[in-house]
Amino acid sequence: MNQQENYLQQMLVTLRTRLLVMCASVGIALEEADKALAANDPGRAAAVIESDAAIDELENDIDDMALRLLARTQPVAGDLRFVVSALRMVVDLERIGDEAVSMAEQAILMQDMPGYGVIPHVRVMFDKARQAFEQAVVIFRENDVEAALDMSRGEDEAVQCEVRIIQGIMERLSGHGTDLEPHLAMHIILVTRSLTRIWRRSINIAEHVYFINQGLTLKHHGELADEPEDMQRVREDRGGEE
Repeated sequence: MNQQENYLQQMLVTLRTRLLVMCASVGIALEEADKALAANDPGRAAAVIESDAAIDELENDIDDMALRLLARTQPVAGDLRFVVSALRMVVDLERIGDEAVSMAEQAILMQDMPGYGVIPHVRVMFDKARQAFEQAVVIFRENDVEAALDMSRGEDEAVQCEVRIIQGIMERLSGHGTDLEPHLAMHIILVTRSLTRIWRRSINIAEHVYFINQGLTLKHHGELADEPEDMQRVREDRGGEE
């Protein structure tokens, strides 16, 4: 391995490590936002908001590193796909961090409202959204292509969860003797929207892993996710032709 190739591999390892550090930071922000909502803890929520600056700084560092790597080493094939995916993935991670901040802000706004809390379905969705993020991080860390393909099929479930929650809120608001205040319902809907975005961005991260390994963008080839494995191989061998 010549000096240029050795430098490229070192930079790729460093870039991957920084992405994993950012994954960990975003995961902590999600966990703390969850606890702030569950415990009516404005202090914890404020800490989530303050921590966003560190996540933004990581995004800038990774962007700079990826661009330097492209300019200095001109990677090809899988290495190039990894660097391009890193530039995309860092956007998804930063947006997930922003959604954690948004939920923390909702926790602060809801703290003095009568009947504070989130309805049970929201708690369930919060758990599922966090699990989706954690699964995406594992897929990236372990470079698990099959799990990435499986996860890419989950976007409909995220939307369905959101719809069920909003329907439940509307039913409670229209019922007699409801204990759900309209302003509180609005904040819960905003939390739900954040959870849907977190879930979808997590799926994006898994799809980046698939692209790195297979050179195929799942969002533009969604039919592959529903085909038997042997048919997928035939299609890929033919360059995507019927």
